[in-house]
Amino acid sequence: MQYGDLEIHALPEGRFTVGTDKRFVPHAEGDPARKGTLFISVTPFLVRAPESTFLIDTGLGSWAEGRGTEFLIEGLARLGVAPEAVDRVVLSHLHFDHSGGAITPVGAEWRPTFPNADYVIQNAEVTAEGYHGESERARELVVDTLDREGQLVAVEGDAEVGPVALEVTGGHTGAHQIVRIRTGDLQAVFGGDVLGTPGAVTRRYQAKYDVDGKRSQEWRDRLVAEAAEAGHLLLFYHSTSRPAAFVEESAKGVREVEPVQL
Repeated sequence: MQYGDLEIHALPEGRFTVGTDKRFVPHAEGDPARKGTLFISVTPFLVRAPESTFLIDTGLGSWAEGRGTEFLIEGLARLGVAPEAVDRVVLSHLHFDHSGGAITPVGAEWRPTFPNADYVIQNAEVTAEGYHGESERARELVVDTLDREGQLVAVEGDAEVGPVALEVTGGHTGAHQIVRIRTGDLQAVFGGDVLGTPGAVTRRYQAKYDVDGKRSQEWRDRLVAEAAEAGHLLLFYHSTSRPAAFVEESAKGVREVEPVQL
């Protein structure tokens, strides 16, 4: 959608089944679900601003079973964007379902998927709580690859990067960050895994996969209240069918999600 002087595009990677094995297996509509699994969707975002073209999170990449970063690259190509044209990648955190597409295997080594981009992370996330198993391995690979190529930009705390304001929330991981994209008086807010689905707008919960579920809920409360009052556009990483929405509050004080098409 056109949002002020920004173009915001969803890049849905589709729906996956995920079980205790942490395998993200692409799921085709109509196929039966794998036994003992849940459905999860993954949606990075492309933002075209007057001065830059940037991504917010990068999807699964090679951590999606049977896929690689070509799925993300093909999605960008449909929008006329080559990997070389992306000049910034902002990562909310380094779990492999958010950062896997940041790097690509080439022969026996890993390389940045976007060769001309600065990759912006929180410095504290490199050693933050909330990582184990394959996510810990992915974090090490992503950080080592980007650092080796001189493309890693590690910021300390809340920061301004072009039209983007980064705000550390913690909650999901030790140094998880959200992304506020400003254009004039408008603001689009990417909540990462603190506010990842439209359902998180209207219900309260503490997720067992968060390092601090209470803190995540406090941030959800804050972001939803801000969106209802100020009219912020919310971007949802784990929703394919409704990746963006506004929050409307009824006369009775009930908050409802009003999806928009990206």
